[in-house]
Amino acid sequence: MPVEARRKRKAQTVPVKVQLPAQEARRLSYFYQEGIKQKLVNRLSEAYDLFSYCLAIDPENPDAIYELGYLQFYLNEDSLGTAMLRRAVELDNRNPRYVQSLAAAYLAQNEYELAIPVVERLSQLQTRRSDVLYQLVELYKSGGKTDEAIRVLNRIELLEGRTLQTSLQKYALYIDKGKKQEAFNVLETLERESPYDLRIPIIRGRRYLEQDEPERALECFETVRRTDPENVELRMAMMDYYAQTGQQERRTALRDSLLFGTDTPDELRAKMTAVLIEDLKGQPDQQERIVAILDTLIHRSPDSGLMRSLKVSYLVYAKADEDTIAVALRDLLTVSPDNENALTRLLVYYLDKQDLDNVAEICRMGINAHPDGLTYYFYLGIALSQQKQNEQAIETLQAGLRQTDGHSSPDYVADIYSILGDLYHEQGRVDDAFVAYDSCLVYKDDHASCLNNYAYYLSLRHERLDDAERMAYRAIKAEPLNKTYLDTYAWVLFQQENYTMAKFYIDRVISPSQTDSALIADESVHADVLEHAGDIYALTGHEEQAVRYWTLAQQKGGESALLGKKLKLRKYVSE
Repeated sequence: MPVEARRKRKAQTVPVKVQLPAQEARRLSYFYQEGIKQKLVNRLSEAYDLFSYCLAIDPENPDAIYELGYLQFYLNEDSLGTAMLRRAVELDNRNPRYVQSLAAAYLAQNEYELAIPVVERLSQLQTRRSDVLYQLVELYKSGGKTDEAIRVLNRIELLEGRTLQTSLQKYALYIDKGKKQEAFNVLETLERESPYDLRIPIIRGRRYLEQDEPERALECFETVRRTDPENVELRMAMMDYYAQTGQQERRTALRDSLLFGTDTPDELRAKMTAVLIEDLKGQPDQQERIVAILDTLIHRSPDSGLMRSLKVSYLVYAKADEDTIAVALRDLLTVSPDNENALTRLLVYYLDKQDLDNVAEICRMGINAHPDGLTYYFYLGIALSQQKQNEQAIETLQAGLRQTDGHSSPDYVADIYSILGDLYHEQGRVDDAFVAYDSCLVYKDDHASCLNNYAYYLSLRHERLDDAERMAYRAIKAEPLNKTYLDTYAWVLFQQENYTMAKFYIDRVISPSQTDSALIADESVHADVLEHAGDIYALTGHEEQAVRYWTLAQQKGGESALLGKKLKLRKYVSE
């Protein structure tokens, strides 16, 4: 290439940059290095400020632009982050780190067309990275650019040599373009270069079957049979050959020999089971027959979880009853106690049945297998609390919190803190309860149950009533039909001496038109709710209705120390 052309190309690739004065360059280097140090110790806010100082010194410094773009993704500003990475690449497209990061950003946002030239650039910068080339192949294939994909596959073959993987991809691309002869030429070339690789004639035979040429397919298969008659891939290919040529009895015999063979690997047995299920579809008693066969195969592989897992999958597919599926799941856990799908499905099953003993057992198994699984700590804590084992419940929930990190689900962390707050309050540890509620709201500031309970317990202590009112209101905004939350809000308003609004909200919980028998039968209306209604009605001038509600509260087991006194005096008293 002439010198002039080289210079012109270089000028297009790397923009001319104004040299900073020495003192400014030193300041820039200092702030940049300090920013890198802060980023490495995860002090991202400080790093962000330092890189921003760098841009104040040099607005087109690609290093600082790149680092700020990188940090934008932590702030969920993906568009801005991508734009800054793109600018860094524009300023220095010879830096593979910049180019790779921009490509990753485009791929994460499914911007495949934008990613292609960036990945192409990366492949030019790092010419020996076949992983980049394979990624480029997939991008071209996803965009239907088969010629470009074949070109890149040829680059891979220059780098690594011809392989089965690249040849099969080229074969498929030629077929997509309707170039059948070129496609078969690829396989024939591969077969000549690797004459002892029995996979290749099997693949070529399968391709002939796809082209509805079973005679030519059989020729390929016979080549393999003469060398290795027990070849598993060959036997599976022959099943397809028998199916295509109408030889169903021979196909079934071959299927069963693979399914029940003593030397058949579990993975292949699983494939054959799937074939069997498809073959028996729609036949009488198919579910019973398939389950019986699966049980036989499980008995032959007593220590394997794969066939048990397949049985569970089949029962779910066949819409078997939940009890039957649960038995199969328990059997699966005997050999695969860490199977998370089985643990989760059983946990849901026992929660639906309110079987607390089994909920606790499954959660303990889950904790042993997956000690960072907050779900198991949460539901074990609930099960223990409902079994009145509050101390053990607290210890379990605290153990779960010790497993949390930056990747933990905020919802589950919030739920654990909320339940802890309730348990602490039940033990009389009010300060600990309020700290737990505050922690819950840090993770999920609209956690309705926490907001409701926090507000109610504050109102009982007549503390921070303005905060309590705001929390209780947010709870009913989240669940406007929840009678417990409506009662809490009415009670907080009552404590604020806003009696008119308190009556408005308590009337959304219980209506004066409801009969006594209806209120007694209504399990959602507790004794304390009726007592609250009586108090509110008494202070809004409805004494007779207040006495009625107090009487009903007493009949429903109300144990308030003041309830009897209110009924005796037939008026509201607070002490």
